[in-house]
Amino acid sequence: MEQAEDVRHSPQGKEIYKLRKETIERVFADAKVKHGLRFTQYRGLARLKMQVLLTFSCMNLKKLAKWKRIKGLFPQIFRCMCVMITNLKLRMKKPHPATS
Repeated sequence: MEQAEDVRHSPQGKEIYKLRKETIERVFADAKVKHGLRFTQYRGLARLKMQVLLTFSCMNLKKLAKWKRIKGLFPQIFRCMCVMITNLKLRMKKPHPATS
């Protein structure tokens, strides 16, 4: 643990740590703000886990689609996959029967 702290507080470690807010923390902030993970919509660990996995899967597919579109490599199959996952997320947003 001490070695990790020494590396983090070194000049090179400080430069790398500055990038954290632009990369890792940004992903969680987007999930929270743009994709509704600020509050849970479901009860139970299994349902919550399903929501989080689908949300991050959608975020990864969107990132892949944007990258492929920039490179000109965006085949029709990815469009279909994005639509299917978006539809799954919309179906999941129906309220839990016990909470309505």
